Amino acid sequence: MTWGGRIVSLFPALWLLAVLASSARLVRQSDLASFGILFFAIYGAPLVCHRTHALFFPLRDGAYDLSEPRYSPWWASHMFQYPFIALPFLESALHFIPGGFSWWLRLWGSKIGSNVHWTPRVEIVDRGSIEVGNSCVFGHLSGVSSHMIVFQEGRPILVLKRVRFGDGCLLGAASHYGPGAEIAPGTQTRAKSSHLAREVSL
Repeated sequence: MTWGGRIVSLFPALWLLAVLASSARLVRQSDLASFGILFFAIYGAPLVCHRTHALFFPLRDGAYDLSEPRYSPWWASHMFQYPFIALPFLESALHFIPGGFSWWLRLWGSKIGSNVHWTPRVEIVDRGSIEVGNSCVFGHLSGVSSHMIVFQEGRPILVLKRVRFGDGCLLGAASHYGPGAEIAPGTQTRAKSSHLAREVSL
């Protein structure tokens, strides 16, 4: 791992310290400003870091050899999203706001249509790398990941490819969608089914 990768690995710990410090301020000084600082620390800081980082190191579909000594933009993006992966209740709370989760994903860079229904325990691993059409329904415990790591000749290869859902899809409970999966408009997938691209080039 490069020095840049090591530095960005500190983000989850720094995020936690910022949240704890903001919480302590809110306890001492219960005003609107303190609440806003805490809210920004929880939700805003990872998002701003992700979007700023993407301006200089954009994520692109492809296959990347993680054993090579080069900086991985995906690793940084993963670290910025780490708090929400480790503490999923933070995003579950956004489902109480009508349309809130769709807007949240749009802010990360995903393309989300209108009238999309997300059950509260949907897991989106790569928040900026999915495309969802209009009037889709995501079933309970369904999950979407636009990356996977495979070993090729003993080397860890990161595969990145956007996941796409057409209009009017109904995604079954506990179904999962991996890099490059494309679900055609009007498709109803089975519960606990798995979907990948037909061909993922390495």
